[in-house]
Amino acid sequence: MKRISWSVCQLLRAGGIWACDDDGGVAGAADAGGPGAVIDERGGLVLADEGFGDGASRLVYLEQGWNPAETQWFYHADQGSTLLPRCVLLNLEQPTGQGRFLDPAYLVRFRFLNQRPGPGNVHGLPVGFAEHGDHIGLTCAACHTSQIEYGGVAVRIDGGAAALDMDGFLEALQAAMEATLADEAKLGRYLDDAAEGPPPGMDARRADAKAELEATVAWFQDYNRVNDSATKEGFARIDAVGRIVNQVIRLTSGSENSVEPNAPNSLPVLWDAPRHDYVQWSGFSTNAGIGSLARNAGEVVGVFGQVKVEAWQDELETLRPYFSSIEAQHLTDMEAQLWRLQSPVWPEDVLPPIDRALAERGAAIYQRECVDCHAIMDRADEARRVRAQVYGVDVIGTDPLAAVNFADAVIPTGLLEGSVTPEGGRFGPEAPASALLGTLVIRSLFAQPTALTAVSLYANRYGLEDQEKQGDFTPDSEGAPTASYKAYKARPLNGVWASAPYLHNGSVPSLYDLLLPVDQRPVTFKVGRWAFDPVKVGPSQDGDGPFVVDTR
Repeated sequence: MKRISWSVCQLLRAGGIWACDDDGGVAGAADAGGPGAVIDERGGLVLADEGFGDGASRLVYLEQGWNPAETQWFYHADQGSTLLPRCVLLNLEQPTGQGRFLDPAYLVRFRFLNQRPGPGNVHGLPVGFAEHGDHIGLTCAACHTSQIEYGGVAVRIDGGAAALDMDGFLEALQAAMEATLADEAKLGRYLDDAAEGPPPGMDARRADAKAELEATVAWFQDYNRVNDSATKEGFARIDAVGRIVNQVIRLTSGSENSVEPNAPNSLPVLWDAPRHDYVQWSGFSTNAGIGSLARNAGEVVGVFGQVKVEAWQDELETLRPYFSSIEAQHLTDMEAQLWRLQSPVWPEDVLPPIDRALAERGAAIYQRECVDCHAIMDRADEARRVRAQVYGVDVIGTDPLAAVNFADAVIPTGLLEGSVTPEGGRFGPEAPASALLGTLVIRSLFAQPTALTAVSLYANRYGLEDQEKQGDFTPDSEGAPTASYKAYKARPLNGVWASAPYLHNGSVPSLYDLLLPVDQRPVTFKVGRWAFDPVKVGPSQDGDGPFVVDTR
C-alpha cells in the first residue's frame, strides 16, 4: 500500500502527468522564473521571520492565467464586507505593547499574506482586506489565497486554501480594542491618531472616536461569544457555513438564538469553481442561472456584510428588495475573473523534481481507482466543465457534521414571522436556515438588477444550466427539502498538491497520509506552518506547529 501511495503521490504532485511538457518542464511555465514560477510586480511581501520557524527571502508566484493587475485587483476587491471602521483598524495597537495591529510582523502570526502599498491598496493591507466606504472588510482572497515555503522561497498560490487562524485573529481584534479602552496611555495614543486634525473641534472628534471604538468592541464581544465552540477551528479550517447561519440569525431574530459553529472545514480552492455545476463541500449550491452570485452574496453576509431586513406584509411585495452593503457587480466581476484562473502546477525550480516513472505508475492506478469520481481536467481547456459527483454521508462514512448541521438547521424567523416570502408564501415562527439565508440574499440582489442581469448572461454564455446532481445520495422531497445537503462532493484533483490539509474537514495532513488505509493515518498533526514537506505533500510536521488537529 505504501508503494501505491508513493506512486499516486508523484502523480498528484505533478498535477497529473497530463499537465507536463514532453521535455519534463511544467506546462505554461514563464521564462522569468523558470518552470512553473515567476517573480513579478504583484506587491507581495515576505519576512525572514514569519513565526513558528517559518520565513523566506524570496517570493514567487505560479503561472495560473492571471496577470499582475488581475491578481492585485482580486486581492483587494470590495465585496461589501464591513469588518470594522477604517479609523479603528488603521489606528489600533496590538493587545500588548505599542506596535500597530496592522504591523506585517504581527498579522503574519495569523497567517495573513502581507502586501506592500500599491494601486487599490493604499494602506498596504494584507491579501483579502478591502475598503468599503469608511469601513475595512474581508474579501474572497483572504481565505482563498495560499502560500507554501521551501528552501527560503515562498510560493504564493492564487485561489489556494489559506492557512488562516481566523478565530484567533478576531479574538485578537477584540483583545486589542479592550486593551485600548482599559489603558489610559494606550487610549490617549489611539485618540491622538484617530482624532487628528486642527484644534477646533478636537474634543468632539476625540469623543466621537472613543464612542465608535466602544460600539465596535461591543459588537465584537457579542460576535465572538456566539461563535465560540468547543471544537476549535485553529489554522486552515473554519466553520464558514455555521458562521453565516449565525449572521442570518443576528440580522433576523438576535444573536441570543445563535447556534454553535462546531464543524470547521478546510478552505476549498477556487480554480475551476465557476465551471462546476454544483459547489460547496456538500454540493448544495448551484452555479446555474444566478446561482454563483447568490452563493457569493451569501458569503458576504457571513463575513460582516450588512443587510437591512424588512418584514414585508403585502403579497404585492414579494419582489421588494432589501438594501445591503453587498457589492453585487464586484462579485459578478470576481466570478468572471475566476473563469481565467488555472490550477497550479508543481514548480520544479523551487520544489524537488517529480519522479516520472513513479508518476506513470500512479497514473495507471488513478485511472483504475479514482477517475470515476475525480475527473481528469486539462487546466488549459477553455471548454472544461465539471459535473459534481455527490455521495451521501451514509454512503461514504466520513464525518457528517458539517453537512448535517446545515441540512437540519431550523432557526427562528424573528422579525420576519408572518411576512411574505419572495416566493409568495408566509414565514412561520421557524424556517430552515437555508430559506432565511436565501431570502436575505435574493432580496438584497433585487436591489441590484444590473448585476442580476449580468450574471444571468454569464450563465447563458457558459452554458450553466440546471441539471440533476450525479452520485448516490438522498434526493430532496416535499417533506425533506434539504435531504440532498447531507452529502459531500467529489471534485477533480488538478492542483490538489497545493490544497492541504485534506478532506472536507481538513482531517488528513498530507497526500501521502490520505492515500494510506484509514487506520494508518495520523490521528493528530500540526497545522499553521507554511513550511512545506514535498515528500509527503503537506505542511511540515517538524518543530512546534501553532495548532494541533486532533481527529479523535
